[in-house]
Amino acid sequence: MRNVSSEEISQPQLRTSRSALLLWLPPLGLILAALLLQALARRHPLWVERYYSQRLFPPITRVLSLINGIVSFSIAELMIAILPLAVGVVLFYQVHQIYRRRRSVAQLLRLNLLVLTWILGAAMMSFLLIWGLNYQREPLSIRFGFAGRNATDDQLKSISETIVSQLNANYTASHFNSDNSPTTSPARAKVYELIESSYQNESLLADAGGRHFGPPKPVYTSGVMSRLGLSGFYMPFTGEPNFNAAQPDFDLPYVIAHEKAHQRGFALEDEANFIAFLVCVSSPDPYVRYSGYLNALKVVSALPASDPVFFKSLVARIGDGPRQDLRARAAFWSRYQGPARAAAERFNDTYLKANRISSGTRNYTEDIALIVGYYLKQSQSDQGTMRTKQ
Repeated sequence: MRNVSSEEISQPQLRTSRSALLLWLPPLGLILAALLLQALARRHPLWVERYYSQRLFPPITRVLSLINGIVSFSIAELMIAILPLAVGVVLFYQVHQIYRRRRSVAQLLRLNLLVLTWILGAAMMSFLLIWGLNYQREPLSIRFGFAGRNATDDQLKSISETIVSQLNANYTASHFNSDNSPTTSPARAKVYELIESSYQNESLLADAGGRHFGPPKPVYTSGVMSRLGLSGFYMPFTGEPNFNAAQPDFDLPYVIAHEKAHQRGFALEDEANFIAFLVCVSSPDPYVRYSGYLNALKVVSALPASDPVFFKSLVARIGDGPRQDLRARAAFWSRYQGPARAAAERFNDTYLKANRISSGTRNYTEDIALIVGYYLKQSQSDQGTMRTKQ
Protein backbone atom coordinates (compact mmCIF):
# COMPACT_ATOMS: atom_id res chain seq x y z
CA MET A 1 0.00 0.00 0.00
CA ARG A 2 1.37 3.42 -1.01
CA ASN A 3 1.70 6.04 1.68
CA VAL A 4 -0.18 9.32 0.92
CA SER A 5 1.92 12.40 1.47
CA SER A 6 0.70 15.54 3.17
CA GLU A 7 1.25 17.49 -0.08
CA GLU A 8 -1.21 15.25 -1.97
CA ILE A 9 -3.83 15.88 0.74
CA SER A 10 -3.34 19.64 0.78
CA GLN A 11 -3.44 20.13 -3.02
CA PRO A 12 -7.15 19.17 -3.50
CA GLN A 13 -8.05 21.36 -0.52
CA LEU A 14 -6.13 24.26 -2.07
CA ARG A 15 -7.88 23.78 -5.40
CA THR A 16 -11.26 23.71 -3.62
CA SER A 17 -10.47 26.96 -1.81
CA ARG A 18 -9.44 28.62 -5.05
CA SER A 19 -12.63 27.45 -6.79
CA ALA A 20 -14.73 28.84 -3.96
CA LEU A 21 -12.89 32.15 -4.16
CA LEU A 22 -13.48 32.32 -7.92
CA LEU A 23 -17.22 31.85 -7.32
CA TRP A 24 -17.32 34.88 -5.01
CA LEU A 25 -15.08 37.22 -6.99
CA PRO A 26 -17.56 38.16 -9.80
CA PRO A 27 -20.52 39.21 -7.57
CA LEU A 28 -18.26 40.99 -5.09
CA GLY A 29 -16.51 42.68 -8.01
CA LEU A 30 -19.89 43.80 -9.36
CA ILE A 31 -20.80 45.38 -6.00
CA LEU A 32 -17.42 47.11 -5.84
CA ALA A 33 -17.78 48.36 -9.42
CA ALA A 34 -21.22 49.82 -8.61
CA LEU A 35 -19.84 51.62 -5.56
CA LEU A 36 -16.89 52.98 -7.56
CA LEU A 37 -19.23 54.13 -10.35
CA GLN A 38 -21.40 55.98 -7.86
CA ALA A 39 -18.37 57.60 -6.20
CA LEU A 40 -16.96 58.65 -9.59
CA ALA A 41 -20.32 60.09 -10.65
CA ARG A 42 -20.55 62.11 -7.44
CA ARG A 43 -17.17 63.70 -8.17
CA HIS A 44 -18.14 64.61 -11.76
CA PRO A 45 -21.79 65.82 -11.84
CA LEU A 46 -21.26 67.64 -15.15
CA TRP A 47 -20.21 64.38 -16.80
CA VAL A 48 -23.31 62.69 -15.42
CA GLU A 49 -25.49 65.54 -16.65
CA ARG A 50 -23.99 65.66 -20.15
CA TYR A 51 -23.38 62.00 -20.95
CA TYR A 52 -25.88 60.10 -18.80
CA SER A 53 -28.88 62.28 -17.85
CA GLN A 54 -29.18 64.01 -21.23
CA ARG A 55 -27.98 61.26 -23.59
CA LEU A 56 -28.11 57.74 -22.16
CA PHE A 57 -31.05 58.00 -19.77
CA PRO A 58 -33.73 59.39 -22.18
CA PRO A 59 -33.76 56.38 -24.57
CA ILE A 60 -33.76 53.99 -21.59
CA THR A 61 -36.81 55.59 -20.02
CA ARG A 62 -38.57 55.85 -23.39
CA VAL A 63 -38.23 52.10 -23.91
CA LEU A 64 -39.52 51.42 -20.39
CA SER A 65 -42.43 53.79 -21.00
CA LEU A 66 -43.40 51.93 -24.14
CA ILE A 67 -43.41 48.65 -22.22
CA ASN A 68 -45.36 49.82 -19.17
CA GLY A 69 -47.76 51.79 -21.36
CA ILE A 70 -49.09 48.52 -22.79
CA VAL A 71 -50.94 47.62 -19.58
CA SER A 72 -53.06 49.79 -17.30
CA PHE A 73 -52.04 48.09 -14.05
CA SER A 74 -48.77 48.67 -12.22
CA ILE A 75 -46.12 46.17 -13.28
CA ALA A 76 -44.07 47.33 -10.27
CA GLU A 77 -46.90 46.43 -7.89
CA LEU A 78 -47.19 43.00 -9.50
CA MET A 79 -43.45 42.43 -9.11
CA ILE A 80 -43.57 43.42 -5.44
CA ALA A 81 -46.52 41.06 -4.87
CA ILE A 82 -44.79 38.12 -6.60
CA LEU A 83 -41.48 38.57 -4.76
CA PRO A 84 -42.52 37.17 -1.34
CA LEU A 85 -44.36 34.32 -3.09
CA ALA A 86 -41.20 33.42 -5.02
CA VAL A 87 -39.10 33.55 -1.84
CA GLY A 88 -41.61 31.29 -0.09
CA VAL A 89 -41.48 28.71 -2.90
CA VAL A 90 -37.66 28.68 -2.84
CA LEU A 91 -37.55 28.27 0.95
CA PHE A 92 -40.11 25.44 0.81
CA TYR A 93 -38.01 23.67 -1.84
CA GLN A 94 -34.86 24.06 0.23
CA VAL A 95 -36.51 22.75 3.39
CA HIS A 96 -37.63 19.74 1.35
CA GLN A 97 -34.03 19.25 0.17
CA ILE A 98 -32.79 19.29 3.77
CA TYR A 99 -35.53 16.90 4.88
CA ARG A 100 -34.60 14.43 2.11
CA ARG A 101 -30.94 14.86 3.08
CA ARG A 102 -30.02 15.82 -0.44
CA ARG A 103 -28.23 18.93 0.79
CA SER A 104 -27.01 20.10 4.16
CA VAL A 105 -28.04 23.30 5.91
CA ALA A 106 -24.49 24.64 5.55
CA GLN A 107 -24.49 24.00 1.78
CA LEU A 108 -27.80 25.82 1.29
CA LEU A 109 -26.72 28.75 3.45
CA ARG A 110 -23.57 29.18 1.36
CA LEU A 111 -25.58 28.90 -1.85
CA ASN A 112 -28.19 31.40 -0.66
CA LEU A 113 -25.53 33.88 0.41
CA LEU A 114 -23.81 33.59 -2.97
CA VAL A 115 -27.10 34.07 -4.86
CA LEU A 116 -28.02 37.07 -2.69
CA THR A 117 -24.61 38.61 -3.36
CA TRP A 118 -25.16 38.18 -7.11
CA ILE A 119 -28.65 39.72 -6.83
CA LEU A 120 -27.33 42.65 -4.78
CA GLY A 121 -24.52 43.37 -7.23
CA ALA A 122 -26.75 43.08 -10.29
CA ALA A 123 -29.47 45.21 -8.68
CA MET A 124 -27.01 47.95 -7.66
CA MET A 125 -25.40 48.18 -11.08
CA SER A 126 -28.65 48.01 -13.07
CA PHE A 127 -30.26 50.58 -10.75
CA LEU A 128 -27.43 53.03 -11.38
CA LEU A 129 -27.41 52.50 -15.15
CA ILE A 130 -31.20 52.55 -15.60
CA TRP A 131 -31.94 55.55 -13.36
CA GLY A 132 -29.89 55.92 -10.17
CA LEU A 133 -27.01 57.95 -11.62
CA ASN A 134 -29.48 60.85 -11.84
CA TYR A 135 -28.93 61.33 -8.11
CA GLN A 136 -25.43 62.56 -8.94
CA ARG A 137 -26.32 64.91 -11.82
CA GLU A 138 -25.75 68.66 -11.76
CA PRO A 139 -27.97 70.34 -9.12
CA LEU A 140 -31.19 71.77 -10.50
CA SER A 141 -30.57 75.09 -8.71
CA ILE A 142 -27.49 75.59 -10.90
CA ARG A 143 -29.15 74.46 -14.13
CA PHE A 144 -32.14 76.75 -13.56
CA GLY A 145 -30.07 79.68 -12.31
CA PHE A 146 -31.48 79.69 -8.77
CA ALA A 147 -28.16 79.17 -6.98
CA GLY A 148 -27.03 82.00 -4.74
CA ARG A 149 -30.44 83.68 -4.63
CA ASN A 150 -31.16 84.41 -0.99
CA ALA A 151 -34.41 86.18 -0.15
CA THR A 152 -34.62 89.06 2.25
CA ASP A 153 -37.32 89.03 4.92
CA ASP A 154 -39.49 91.34 2.82
CA GLN A 155 -39.03 89.22 -0.31
CA LEU A 156 -39.95 86.07 1.58
CA LYS A 157 -43.07 87.77 2.93
CA SER A 158 -44.03 88.88 -0.58
CA ILE A 159 -43.55 85.37 -1.99
CA SER A 160 -45.62 83.88 0.84
CA GLU A 161 -48.39 86.41 0.21
CA THR A 162 -48.41 85.48 -3.48
CA ILE A 163 -48.75 81.77 -2.68
CA VAL A 164 -51.62 82.33 -0.23
CA SER A 165 -53.37 84.66 -2.67
CA GLN A 166 -53.05 82.20 -5.57
CA LEU A 167 -54.13 79.35 -3.31
CA ASN A 168 -57.40 81.08 -2.45
CA ALA A 169 -58.07 82.28 -5.99
CA ASN A 170 -57.54 78.86 -7.55
CA TYR A 171 -59.63 77.12 -4.91
CA THR A 172 -62.54 79.38 -5.80
CA ALA A 173 -61.98 78.98 -9.55
CA SER A 174 -61.78 75.17 -9.29
CA HIS A 175 -64.73 74.66 -6.95
CA PHE A 176 -67.28 77.22 -8.18
CA ASN A 177 -68.67 78.37 -11.51
CA SER A 178 -69.02 82.04 -12.44
CA ASP A 179 -72.53 82.05 -10.92
CA ASN A 180 -71.14 80.64 -7.62
CA SER A 181 -72.69 77.22 -8.21
CA PRO A 182 -70.40 74.31 -7.20
CA THR A 183 -68.43 72.58 -9.94
CA THR A 184 -67.00 69.08 -10.11
CA SER A 185 -63.34 68.14 -10.01
CA PRO A 186 -61.82 66.79 -13.26
CA ALA A 187 -61.73 63.02 -13.70
CA ARG A 188 -58.42 61.28 -13.09
CA ALA A 189 -57.88 60.63 -16.78
CA LYS A 190 -58.26 64.36 -17.37
CA VAL A 191 -55.78 65.11 -14.56
CA TYR A 192 -53.25 62.77 -16.22
CA GLU A 193 -53.74 64.63 -19.49
CA LEU A 194 -53.43 68.05 -17.85
CA ILE A 195 -50.22 67.13 -16.03
CA GLU A 196 -48.62 65.70 -19.17
CA SER A 197 -49.69 68.73 -21.20
CA SER A 198 -48.19 71.06 -18.60
CA TYR A 199 -44.91 69.14 -18.79
CA GLN A 200 -44.90 69.44 -22.57
CA ASN A 201 -45.44 73.21 -22.44
CA GLU A 202 -43.05 74.13 -19.60
CA SER A 203 -40.15 75.91 -21.30
CA LEU A 204 -37.97 75.83 -18.17
CA LEU A 205 -37.74 72.03 -18.46
CA ALA A 206 -36.53 72.19 -22.07
CA ASP A 207 -36.13 68.70 -23.62
CA ALA A 208 -36.94 66.90 -20.37
CA GLY A 209 -40.46 68.32 -20.43
CA GLY A 210 -41.14 67.68 -24.09
CA ARG A 211 -40.51 63.94 -24.06
CA HIS A 212 -43.47 61.55 -23.93
CA PHE A 213 -43.59 59.01 -21.11
CA GLY A 214 -45.80 56.20 -19.82
CA PRO A 215 -48.90 57.04 -17.79
CA PRO A 216 -49.11 57.20 -13.98
CA LYS A 217 -50.46 54.04 -12.36
CA PRO A 218 -52.88 53.90 -9.40
CA VAL A 219 -51.86 51.20 -6.94
CA TYR A 220 -54.57 48.63 -6.09
CA THR A 221 -53.06 48.05 -2.65
CA SER A 222 -53.28 51.74 -1.80
CA GLY A 223 -54.37 50.84 1.74
CA VAL A 224 -50.95 49.27 2.30
CA MET A 225 -49.28 52.37 0.88
CA SER A 226 -51.28 54.53 3.30
CA ARG A 227 -50.09 52.42 6.24
CA LEU A 228 -46.53 52.91 5.04
CA GLY A 229 -47.06 56.67 4.74
CA LEU A 230 -46.49 56.66 0.98
CA SER A 231 -48.35 59.01 -1.35
CA GLY A 232 -46.53 57.60 -4.38
CA PHE A 233 -43.37 55.89 -5.57
CA TYR A 234 -41.35 55.59 -8.76
CA MET A 235 -40.09 52.18 -9.87
CA PRO A 236 -36.82 52.65 -11.83
CA PHE A 237 -36.78 49.09 -13.19
CA THR A 238 -40.15 49.51 -14.92
CA GLY A 239 -40.14 53.29 -15.45
CA GLU A 240 -43.55 53.62 -13.76
CA PRO A 241 -44.82 56.54 -11.67
CA ASN A 242 -47.18 54.93 -9.11
CA PHE A 243 -49.53 56.78 -6.78
CA ASN A 244 -51.69 56.06 -3.75
CA ALA A 245 -55.26 56.22 -5.03
CA ALA A 246 -56.75 56.40 -1.51
CA GLN A 247 -55.29 59.79 -0.55
CA PRO A 248 -57.36 62.99 -0.87
CA ASP A 249 -58.08 63.90 -4.49
CA PHE A 250 -56.78 67.47 -4.17
CA ASP A 251 -53.24 66.13 -3.62
CA LEU A 252 -53.26 63.79 -6.63
CA PRO A 253 -52.18 66.31 -9.33
CA TYR A 254 -49.13 67.29 -7.27
CA VAL A 255 -48.24 63.68 -6.35
CA ILE A 256 -48.58 62.52 -9.96
CA ALA A 257 -46.46 65.44 -11.18
CA HIS A 258 -43.84 64.57 -8.52
CA GLU A 259 -43.58 60.93 -9.63
CA LYS A 260 -43.47 61.94 -13.29
CA ALA A 261 -40.57 64.24 -12.43
CA HIS A 262 -38.69 61.14 -11.24
CA GLN A 263 -39.68 59.50 -14.52
CA ARG A 264 -37.94 62.35 -16.35
CA GLY A 265 -34.72 61.90 -14.41
CA PHE A 266 -35.15 64.38 -11.55
CA ALA A 267 -34.13 61.99 -8.79
CA LEU A 268 -33.74 64.20 -5.71
CA GLU A 269 -36.93 64.63 -3.71
CA ASP A 270 -36.65 68.41 -3.34
CA GLU A 271 -36.12 68.76 -7.09
CA ALA A 272 -39.07 66.47 -7.89
CA ASN A 273 -41.19 68.49 -5.46
CA PHE A 274 -40.21 71.74 -7.13
CA ILE A 275 -40.85 70.35 -10.62
CA ALA A 276 -44.28 69.18 -9.43
CA PHE A 277 -45.01 72.68 -8.09
CA LEU A 278 -43.82 74.30 -11.33
CA VAL A 279 -45.83 71.97 -13.56
CA CYS A 280 -48.99 72.30 -11.46
CA VAL A 281 -49.01 76.10 -11.13
CA SER A 282 -48.28 76.42 -14.88
CA SER A 283 -51.36 74.40 -15.80
CA PRO A 284 -54.32 76.13 -17.47
CA ASP A 285 -56.64 74.22 -15.12
CA PRO A 286 -57.34 75.86 -11.72
CA TYR A 287 -57.79 72.49 -9.96
CA VAL A 288 -54.25 71.44 -10.90
CA ARG A 289 -52.89 74.88 -10.00
CA TYR A 290 -54.63 74.70 -6.63
CA SER A 291 -52.93 71.38 -5.85
CA GLY A 292 -49.56 72.97 -6.60
CA TYR A 293 -50.13 76.02 -4.41
CA LEU A 294 -51.56 73.91 -1.58
CA ASN A 295 -48.32 71.94 -1.42
CA ALA A 296 -46.27 75.16 -1.65
CA LEU A 297 -47.70 76.46 1.64
CA LYS A 298 -44.57 75.06 3.32
CA VAL A 299 -42.86 78.26 2.16
CA VAL A 300 -44.96 80.17 4.68
CA SER A 301 -43.36 78.11 7.45
CA ALA A 302 -40.00 79.57 6.44
CA LEU A 303 -41.09 83.09 7.40
CA PRO A 304 -38.81 84.67 10.01
CA ALA A 305 -39.88 84.17 13.60
CA SER A 306 -38.99 87.80 14.22
CA ASP A 307 -42.38 88.88 12.84
CA PRO A 308 -45.02 86.61 14.39
CA VAL A 309 -47.72 89.23 13.85
CA PHE A 310 -47.30 89.11 10.07
CA PHE A 311 -47.15 85.30 10.13
CA LYS A 312 -50.44 85.08 12.02
CA SER A 313 -52.12 87.61 9.77
CA LEU A 314 -50.99 85.72 6.66
CA VAL A 315 -52.19 82.36 8.01
CA ALA A 316 -55.54 84.01 8.81
CA ARG A 317 -55.89 84.92 5.12
CA ILE A 318 -56.01 81.25 4.06
CA GLY A 319 -59.58 80.61 2.94
CA ASP A 320 -62.04 78.21 4.57
CA GLY A 321 -61.88 75.80 1.63
CA PRO A 322 -58.12 75.28 1.72
CA ARG A 323 -58.28 75.05 5.53
CA GLN A 324 -60.80 72.22 5.26
CA ASP A 325 -58.56 70.42 2.77
CA LEU A 326 -55.54 70.80 5.06
CA ARG A 327 -57.55 69.34 7.95
CA ALA A 328 -58.78 66.50 5.70
CA ARG A 329 -55.20 65.70 4.69
CA ALA A 330 -54.00 65.71 8.31
CA ALA A 331 -56.94 63.51 9.37
CA PHE A 332 -56.27 61.03 6.54
CA TRP A 333 -52.60 60.49 7.34
CA SER A 334 -53.10 60.51 11.12
CA ARG A 335 -55.19 57.35 10.76
CA TYR A 336 -52.12 55.47 9.59
CA GLN A 337 -49.61 56.34 12.29
CA GLY A 338 -47.89 53.18 13.52
CA PRO A 339 -44.83 50.95 13.44
CA ALA A 340 -45.21 50.12 9.72
CA ARG A 341 -45.06 53.79 8.79
CA ALA A 342 -42.11 54.42 11.12
CA ALA A 343 -40.23 51.47 9.61
CA ALA A 344 -40.95 52.71 6.07
CA GLU A 345 -39.65 56.17 6.95
CA ARG A 346 -36.44 54.70 8.36
CA PHE A 347 -35.99 52.59 5.23
CA ASN A 348 -36.56 55.60 2.98
CA ASP A 349 -34.12 57.68 5.02
CA THR A 350 -31.48 54.95 4.66
CA TYR A 351 -32.17 54.60 0.93
CA LEU A 352 -31.76 58.34 0.30
CA LYS A 353 -28.55 58.53 2.34
CA ALA A 354 -27.19 55.52 0.43
CA ASN A 355 -27.68 57.61 -2.72
CA ARG A 356 -25.54 60.38 -1.19
CA ILE A 357 -28.42 62.61 -0.01
CA SER A 358 -26.98 63.52 3.37
CA SER A 359 -30.22 65.05 4.67
CA GLY A 360 -32.19 61.84 4.09
CA THR A 361 -35.95 62.30 4.30
CA ARG A 362 -35.48 65.98 5.22
CA ASN A 363 -34.77 66.42 1.51
CA TYR A 364 -38.54 66.44 0.90
CA THR A 365 -38.81 69.88 2.55
CA GLU A 366 -35.70 71.38 0.96
CA ASP A 367 -37.68 72.44 -2.11
CA ILE A 368 -38.53 75.63 -0.22
CA ALA A 369 -35.23 77.12 -1.39
CA LEU A 370 -36.01 76.17 -5.01
CA ILE A 371 -39.50 77.70 -4.90
CA VAL A 372 -38.12 80.90 -3.37
CA GLY A 373 -35.30 80.95 -5.95
CA TYR A 374 -37.85 80.55 -8.73
CA TYR A 375 -39.88 83.55 -7.54
CA LEU A 376 -36.74 85.65 -7.10
CA LYS A 377 -35.63 84.87 -10.63
CA GLN A 378 -39.10 85.63 -11.96
CA SER A 379 -39.07 88.96 -10.14
CA GLN A 380 -35.65 89.81 -11.56
CA SER A 381 -36.82 88.90 -15.07
CA ASP A 382 -39.90 91.11 -14.71
CA GLN A 383 -37.79 94.04 -13.52
CA GLY A 384 -35.40 93.52 -16.42
CA THR A 385 -38.32 93.55 -18.87
CA MET A 386 -39.65 96.78 -17.37
CA ARG A 387 -36.23 98.47 -17.65
CA THR A 388 -35.97 97.35 -21.28
CA LYS A 389 -39.39 98.85 -22.10
CA GLN A 390 -38.49 102.11 -20.42
